[in-house]
Amino acid sequence: MTRFARKCSVTGKGMNEGYCVNDGEFYFSEESQLVKFLRDRDSEDTSHLSDDFILKEAYDLEEYYWTEWSEDDCEDEWYDEDGNLHEVN
Repeated sequence: MTRFARKCSVTGKGMNEGYCVNDGEFYFSEESQLVKFLRDRDSEDTSHLSDDFILKEAYDLEEYYWTEWSEDDCEDEWYDEDGNLHEVN
C-alpha cells in the first residue's frame, strides 16, 4: 500500500506532492483547486484577474508553496489513497 504524507483538502485523497497553503492549513493536489480557493476567499470580485496573476500575487505574499513529501514525512502517521489516516505505533 502506498503511503501519502498529506491529504488533499478538496478531494480527500492522499498526496505526496502539491500545494501547501498557510503553512499547512490547506493542501491542494491540483493548481486549479488552489486558484479556486484563492478566488473564493477574497471578498472582492477577482473574475477580471488572470489565474497567473492570482497565483503570483499569493505566492509573492508567501501564502502558498508547491512541494513534495517523502516517506520520511510518514514516520508517525500517513494517509492511504482514499485519505484514511493511519498512525504508526
